[in-house]
Amino acid sequence: MSPPTKGPLRGRLAAVAAKDRPREKLMAKGASALSDDELVAVLLGTGRPGQPVLELSRELVDRHGLGGLFRSGGLALKKLNLGVGPAKAARIAAAAEIAARVVREGIEKRSLIANPGAAAEYLQASLATEQREVMGALLLDARNRLVEDARVFAGGVTSASVSPGPLFRQAILAGAVALVLYHNHPSGEAEPSADDRATTDRFVEAGRAIGIEVRDHVVVGRGRWMSFRQRGWITG
Repeated sequence: MSPPTKGPLRGRLAAVAAKDRPREKLMAKGASALSDDELVAVLLGTGRPGQPVLELSRELVDRHGLGGLFRSGGLALKKLNLGVGPAKAARIAAAAEIAARVVREGIEKRSLIANPGAAAEYLQASLATEQREVMGALLLDARNRLVEDARVFAGGVTSASVSPGPLFRQAILAGAVALVLYHNHPSGEAEPSADDRATTDRFVEAGRAIGIEVRDHVVVGRGRWMSFRQRGWITG
């Protein structure tokens, strides 16, 4: 990753050689040559009155971090009076969704039981913009490949607040033979709580009763994940 432009004129495109402007640099050297703020500048396109695009993108990255910027989903940023209106916010939100779909495309033909890391990578991308706790399941076919992502519960996900019924109804309708439970921890930690384990046990028993096996439960945080199956808490 190239370092950001330094000095008092940092971010002012008039002071940046044409070959080093974000869009031109991307076309000449590829996206990997751009710093985080330069990549965001390409997405934003323009700055705001009195603040060129490189300065605005640098402010956003400094304030939120690249991950935080995309976890906001873009649409929340327009409420912060930072020069991100609906058009810019929509571009950020679209970029986050494209990233999630690219990752999903890469796992659809892979066994998510043999590759829990692939499931975790997909979930980290698809849940990147969520600031609430979300629970659902990756519904699987007989070869443990993804059939459908069934996101069912959001908000305070506790053992007492979620019922297996809605999730297993979706699994039956999708023709799934097994599933991988998942939920996120917006706080960033991926270590499951005692309540997470109790919830998992309830879903495992419910699946066993109707013939749809719960083969794993993946918990994702920010850059972290864990698999119940890898821990030996789900077997079979």
